[in-house]
Amino acid sequence: MANILFRLLVLAALPLLLLPAGGCMSEITVSRVSPRERVNYGINTTGEGITQDTSNLLANFLLTDLYEDDPPALISRLQQLFKNEPRPEYLCALADSALNLGLRYASKPDLAIQYYLAAALYSYGYLVALDDPGSRPYSEERVTMIRIYNVAITEIFAYLHKRDLYRNNSFELTSIGGQKVTFTAPLYRLPLPESSYSDFLLCADYRPENLTHVSRRFGIGAPLICQIKPHSEADAARFADQQALPATLAIRFDQNNNRWDDVTARLEFLDSRNIDSTRVGRNEIPLELDFSTPLAYMVRNPPPFGYLEYMLNPDKTRRMQGLYMMEPYSDDRIPVVFVHGLMSNTRTWMQMINTLQNDPVLRKYYQFWGFSYSSGNPVLYSAQMLRDDLNTEAERLKATGLSDKMFNRMVVVGHSMGGLLSKTLIMNADNRLIEPLLGSSYKGTLDNLSPDQRDFVSRMLDFSALPFVKRVIFIAVPHRGSTLARSTLGQFGASLIHLPSSLVKDGEGLIGNLMQHGYLMPNDSRHHTGIDNLDPDDKTMSLLNKIPFVSGIPYHSIIGNRKFAGAPGGSDGIVPYSSSHLDGAASELVVKSDHSVQQNPLAIQEMRRILLEHLKQYPDLKIDSPELPKNLNPEP
Repeated sequence: MANILFRLLVLAALPLLLLPAGGCMSEITVSRVSPRERVNYGINTTGEGITQDTSNLLANFLLTDLYEDDPPALISRLQQLFKNEPRPEYLCALADSALNLGLRYASKPDLAIQYYLAAALYSYGYLVALDDPGSRPYSEERVTMIRIYNVAITEIFAYLHKRDLYRNNSFELTSIGGQKVTFTAPLYRLPLPESSYSDFLLCADYRPENLTHVSRRFGIGAPLICQIKPHSEADAARFADQQALPATLAIRFDQNNNRWDDVTARLEFLDSRNIDSTRVGRNEIPLELDFSTPLAYMVRNPPPFGYLEYMLNPDKTRRMQGLYMMEPYSDDRIPVVFVHGLMSNTRTWMQMINTLQNDPVLRKYYQFWGFSYSSGNPVLYSAQMLRDDLNTEAERLKATGLSDKMFNRMVVVGHSMGGLLSKTLIMNADNRLIEPLLGSSYKGTLDNLSPDQRDFVSRMLDFSALPFVKRVIFIAVPHRGSTLARSTLGQFGASLIHLPSSLVKDGEGLIGNLMQHGYLMPNDSRHHTGIDNLDPDDKTMSLLNKIPFVSGIPYHSIIGNRKFAGAPGGSDGIVPYSSSHLDGAASELVVKSDHSVQQNPLAIQEMRRILLEHLKQYPDLKIDSPELPKNLNPEP
């Protein structure tokens, strides 16, 4: 029995006897993490913010305490390590440590900027001298250096912006590593002159809200919001009052006399709509892109007039009406013109534009415009304004001598009432409107009008298809009207609308002139409003519906159904399928949606498909259809 006890005690003591003489060590094991923590697996950072690789290197050289207690000494030691042996991991540790130490001292900006400068210099130096994606295409080190550079220049710009230095032609700063950095005049590679911009803001300072899609792409640089001065340039006058454009900031560093302790720096403002990459050292690196934040920033404040007032008071809100460009005109891109519906404005298209501009092919070949109008105006009057504005742009383009090839491939997209305006762009009215509306003696009627009024009537009622419009997309359009227009509420709304004085002012406007010459009886004198025109029995609606589209111009329908997707019939709550459907449409998609079909993600994807299809009809653009792998859906 005693022998058995002795053997058990020896077995129990054996693990202790096997421990190293230097002391106790914990058993190697694992612990289970929560599903929430699971997503962090593989993220190469530690609790101190630095990467695991940097933490390993500091530990290997017994530098961890310096990171905590003497950061300047740490930077000096790491610099000496790299000088003695220029290994990539040493430069990465320098950049990583400098950035995170800068973030540590964020409350002391004059100290933090020294670390941010060092981080930018080291990461940029890595990308210039050591980056080799050809031999190491999946290097996490490379991605980490790009991220460090991006954060560092973001913090540098924030520092310069707060001190109003970023537009200066010359100033100096010193990094924590002792490098003297001389900043020279910025380089602006933007679509408008530098004087056109009131400010440049960091996208990192803002977070877009309520967007269904975030249009961003990883790359190098710090995305910016470029605020345009109101009406500062001839082209900018056609922008919205709060127009903002996207850009990306880069900072380029150059050695003086081949010494990294004496460096010239220059801020570069790059037009991210037209510049896709920048060269750093031997490599071309894609730019970091952010289109969502500038777009959300642009519409952060409400418009000067609410939707209801915009509809009810066309005269008062006239300055909001007209053609808007979302970016400076480019003759190498096809215009896509968005026309909103009843009691709305161009902001209704922001979800769609935000998603579409994230597609690199669409971004390369299209530019997005918006046409805004008071939907209280009669449909034919608003349609005339649309045609006039587009014709003005065609004449403006012709006067510049720029190519009109892409302009002549225009696509127009109309939602709801906007589709009724848009359809007139691919119609020849001939006598299908003017005679039924003014009577068989309309020529005598026109003879009794002033030349200006005669021209006005002819442009409004006797129009021709615009030759540069090559495709139209109808979204929830009431081609045959909506019964809601004749409801008590609809008629009450129509009665509140004050039409433009130029159209109805007693004795001076068109209606008054016609009455003076006996062409209208007093009880006919109320010009129908936009709401009246939506009545299925309205004469304008009926006549427009009978005018055929010109041949050879494809048109598409995207229709809402509140209950079912893909099923003809039903209604979006405002417009029934029977009113939106067109027999000759090149395509038709029914999505499960209320009347705001233009904001439905599936409708937006259909828009993307149609716009890509539009490009393919022009062989000179050389747009290829992507082919799926043959084994994507293998036969069983």
